[in-house]
Amino acid sequence: MSDYIRSILTEKQEQTLVEAITAAELLTSGELRIHLEKSTGRKGAQVRAKSLFGALKMHKTAEKNGVLFYLAVEDKKLAIWAGEGINAKVPIDFWKEIVDLIISEFKQGHFSEGLIAGVEKAGNALGEFFPRQEDDVDELSNEISKG
Repeated sequence: MSDYIRSILTEKQEQTLVEAITAAELLTSGELRIHLEKSTGRKGAQVRAKSLFGALKMHKTAEKNGVLFYLAVEDKKLAIWAGEGINAKVPIDFWKEIVDLIISEFKQGHFSEGLIAGVEKAGNALGEFFPRQEDDVDELSNEISKG
C-alpha cells in the first residue's frame, strides 16, 4: 500500500469506508466512489475529479447518479464530482456543504470520519432522489480506487 494513503488511513479505516459506501448504496440506485492519490499533478482537484469520473466510467450509470469523492493526499485537495442526474436534483450548494463537512473533520485529523460523513450525507440525498429499486444492480465497485 502506498505510504501516502497509510499516512491518513489504516487498513481497517479503509475497510470501514468501503462498508460505509456499501451501506449508503443500500438506500439508493446511485453509485458512490472514493479515489485517493498522491497529487493532482498540474491539474486542479475539480479538473482531476472530472477526469477520473470519466476514467472510472461513473458517467455510465443508468440514471447518471454517480458521485466521486476525490482526495489528493499530499496536495491536501478535495473535490466531489457528481453525475448530471443527481446534479439536476440537489440544491446548488449541496456539494459545498459536503466538502465543508469533510474538511471540518480533516482539520481535526479525522480523515476516515470525514469521508464517512460525506458518503453518508451523499447517500441519504441519493436515496431521496434515486431510491433503491428491488432489481437494483451495483453498477460500480465499492472499493476505494487509488492512483
